[in-house]
Parts: sequence; C-alpha cells; structure tokens
Amino acid sequence: MEGFEWKMSSNLYVGFTGWAPSKDLLTVVKLCRFFNRRRVYAIFDEYCGLTSDVLFKKQAKSWLYYEDGRVKGFALGRHSQGALRMRGAFAFEEVWAPCDGVSTELGCLSEDDIEKVNRFRELIESMEENLIVIRASVDNSFAHLVARTLKANWINGLVLAERKLSEKVEVSVPKGFRLRTFKSGDENRIARIHKEVFGENFSPMRYRIWATASNCRTIVATKNGFPVGFIIAEKRSCGSLGDFIIAVDPSHHRKGLGSTLLQAAFNVFIDMNVKKVIADYLMLNTPAHHFYQKHNFRPKRTYNYFLYGKKH
Repeated sequence: MEGFEWKMSSNLYVGFTGWAPSKDLLTVVKLCRFFNRRRVYAIFDEYCGLTSDVLFKKQAKSWLYYEDGRVKGFALGRHSQGALRMRGAFAFEEVWAPCDGVSTELGCLSEDDIEKVNRFRELIESMEENLIVIRASVDNSFAHLVARTLKANWINGLVLAERKLSEKVEVSVPKGFRLRTFKSGDENRIARIHKEVFGENFSPMRYRIWATASNCRTIVATKNGFPVGFIIAEKRSCGSLGDFIIAVDPSHHRKGLGSTLLQAAFNVFIDMNVKKVIADYLMLNTPAHHFYQKHNFRPKRTYNYFLYGKKH
C-alpha cells in the first residue's frame, strides 16, 4: 500500500489474504490517519489526535485486512454510541480497503472488488451481533460497496461542518434572559435539558466533570435565575481545534437563545486560542442545517450510516 509501511511482528499472516482480528491499536491509528489523509474526521467522538489509548478507552474492536500477508486495510468499531444509537447494534466506524469502486451501467462490479467485499461479508457473518451499522464517509468507496452488496438500508448521515474564528463577535441576548458561567448545581438542570433535547440519559455527575474540565468553558442561559439552556465549549488536545455541545429547553426554542449561546462560545473559543470550530449534526436534521449555515459553518465531510440485519 503506497505511502504506508508496516512490518509484521510475526510470520502468522505470511501469504494470508483476508480479514483478521487485531489488538495492534497503534497500527490501526496509523491506518486511520493514512486513509483519512488529513481530512476532517469523526472517530469515536474525536476530531483529531486519535491515539491507541483513545481506542482502548472506547473499548474498540479492530480487524486488519491482508493481501498476500501485507496489510491493505482495516475495520474499527464498537457497540453503537454517539449520534446514532441502536440497542444491540455493532457499529463499524471505519471500514477501509483498496478497491476500484467502478461499476458498469448495470451496476456490475469488478471481480476483484466483489472478492474483497465478500471477504468482509464473511467477517460480518462470523460475528455474533444480529444488527450491524456500517458508517462510510462519502469518499470511502469500499465501505459503500459493502453496504450496497449487503443491501443494507441507509438510515441517516452525519455532517461535519467547520467555522474559522478570527475576531470576537457581538453577543445579542434576548429580552428576559441572561448569560452566566457554570455554577455548582447547574449539572442537574443541564442533564434534564439534555434528556429533553436528545432523548437520552446523561448523568449530572458526568456533566459536572465535563463542564468544569480545564479545557472547557461552560455558558448557561437563565430566565428568572433558572437555567434554560447551555453550551460547553471544548478545546481539543491537538492544534487549535474546538467543538461544543449546545442545548436549549424546548419550551424556549425559537427565541434566539441558541444563537446567543453560540456567539458567546465563539468569543470564549478565541480566548482559548481556538482557530477552528467543528459542529456535527445529523443529515436529516433540517433545523440544524439552517442554524449552522446561518452562523457561517461550512460542511467539510459527510458520513452515511447503513443498517444491516442478519437473518437467522
């Protein structure tokens, strides 16, 4: 594989062609960087600085793809987390292997591509999980071929959008609301807002740890002293990249609070020397598209999600 060098630590896979489980997380990280080729990525909620420690903490499972004993691709996943959660599903976050990706007018693939896809099908069929989610960035031909061959159903997509920061912006606070920094006890209300907005449980203690981390700044919107929205601005460990989580109590939607919180976070990011901010949102979330376009976020990469149910 041009541009990627990997030395086998044993002769176990000499001459082998196919997929094999691997605990060599360092090699998997190198392959992630190689195949993503400096493009913006989202892997296990990380946008940069992916390490083997991160994969270990996320309880990731990985496989390497060999051709004649040489590493040519990899797969990486865990039980579903993040933006798309499906009970019992195993989610492949990354599935890469070299392929032609070309089909005829009738949709026929090359024999070489068919063989590679069928080998990955064998891997999936050997797994105990009945529900499989395959995620494929739009530039990942192999993962899309796998989803197509399996006749997996497209279920949604994830958009990564980016905005560059250069100078602070004016923050306009809607009448009747105020902004302040995080206070002890806010975590209880923030966790409830999270549940109302995202439909999932996130413990107050986890929010408290997140909101008060040294690389985070938390802004709370209040009405009559009561928290009704929040944003946590987080500076990532690599470079000058930042991201955030934002939520407003549904009873206070369409009042401009989201824009107010985001504007305030931009200024906080500049104070933290963040130059670029990443927003991620589901493709079928039309209000999110409009919201982030309004605030000058530009899509940088898109992932498709496919669901495959094994029949027994």
